[in-house]
Amino acid sequence: MSAFGEGMIRSAGIACLMVIMLVVGSLAEQAGVAPLQVGDAEGLFIVNVPDASQPPGNILRFQSVDNWCAPLAAANALVFLDQAEMEWAHSVSGGLAPLLVSEYLGYFMATNGEGSRARENAQRRLSGTLLKDISAGVSEFVRWDRDKLYDTPPPELIEKSGVDWRVELAEGTVMDEPLAFFLGSIEAGIPPVVCFSYWNPVVVEKEELAVGDENVLVYFASWGDRIASTGVLHKADPKVPAEVWDEKQAIGHAVTGVGFIKGDPDGDRGPLPNTFWAIVHDNWAATPENIAIPWDHVAGVVVYVPR
Repeated sequence: MSAFGEGMIRSAGIACLMVIMLVVGSLAEQAGVAPLQVGDAEGLFIVNVPDASQPPGNILRFQSVDNWCAPLAAANALVFLDQAEMEWAHSVSGGLAPLLVSEYLGYFMATNGEGSRARENAQRRLSGTLLKDISAGVSEFVRWDRDKLYDTPPPELIEKSGVDWRVELAEGTVMDEPLAFFLGSIEAGIPPVVCFSYWNPVVVEKEELAVGDENVLVYFASWGDRIASTGVLHKADPKVPAEVWDEKQAIGHAVTGVGFIKGDPDGDRGPLPNTFWAIVHDNWAATPENIAIPWDHVAGVVVYVPR
């Protein structure tokens, strides 16, 4: 990790839990990782990451495609990796769009208790996706091809490559290690999937951030009140999808990380605090493409290591 990343870890100092999907690679292999700056605040940003939003089309005919954040957050990342043409991720998504990839991922994750019988939630049948089922589900999906017939869904196998990645899940309250994985993933140009215990961002202001030679519009948000579902938000905005969260059951809201920034984005001229911000695509049509949120309310870490 760079000295910049190590400095970010030391200065973050925020007590939280987190879940991150990290596929290990080198920055030299990746396209589109650029330094990011506004005023005295700086960070890194991965360009061209998909931002598909719930719900999927449901061609696999699930009983419900509510609570689809985890499959779609992972799908946005996998499609990006496939399109970036790294050898270790070639055709991992089968060339499909994120919404369709998310349906297969939802099967292998047993989202809402439907799908692979090997997942814990296939027995518990809770709304949403369990943390441990995210890592196991993606592991099974990336290995799945015509020569490796694991616990396959009812439709025909899609044309894709099977990739053997080691998948690890880390949960705990230790801050440095999870944040190090997040920073390392962004630095490597690999979008991490971050899971929060709930999701209620309140946009404070937007800023044009210099990303390399271009500007990217980022909406900075504070954390709203802790809520258990999107019911109250859906009443105000029908674009908010149906999601139910339960911190005790290890079910929260998953997003795709695309960057980070440390510092005060609006300096003395505005209300934003000097802190560590995660920049994410949150798979809701109700929110902007790039939303920055203070590093808090996070839940653990999932690590993918290509063999």
